[in-house]
Amino acid sequence: MTLLTLPPGAGRTFGPGLTAKLEFGQSPDFSVFLGELEPRSDGPPPHVHRIYDEAFYVLAGSVQFMSDGTSVDCPAGSFVFVPRGTPHGFANPSAAAAAVLVVTTAPAIQLVERGEELLDDDGRPIDPAALLALFASHESEILVSPPR
Repeated sequence: MTLLTLPPGAGRTFGPGLTAKLEFGQSPDFSVFLGELEPRSDGPPPHVHRIYDEAFYVLAGSVQFMSDGTSVDCPAGSFVFVPRGTPHGFANPSAAAAAVLVVTTAPAIQLVERGEELLDDDGRPIDPAALLALFASHESEILVSPPR
């Protein structure tokens, strides 16, 4: 593998506010993507990945991370590591947009991208059963029923 560089703003966009920086297949170990969270957005429902680790670096705004019945507000500059098997969720309850850089185990970006394809413009599942099946196929689980 050779050095991979991307100029500012480069990468493949997918879903609303997501930009892949390091794609599945470009590295055997990592995928990296930029995620933008609209103001007052709920983020994904609580979920767990049994085979994926995730690390989040908050670039802008503030993101609320939830796990183990607690929540932590993480302003820009914060780092959050979610080891595989850890139930978690995140949201942007503030009035300002937020952005995170996500570094994850390589195939996890496929789950994120395919999951976005199963959501409508308001972030609700088009087919809740298909979304649950997608998570299961990636050894992940949504911990509450997705909204209809």
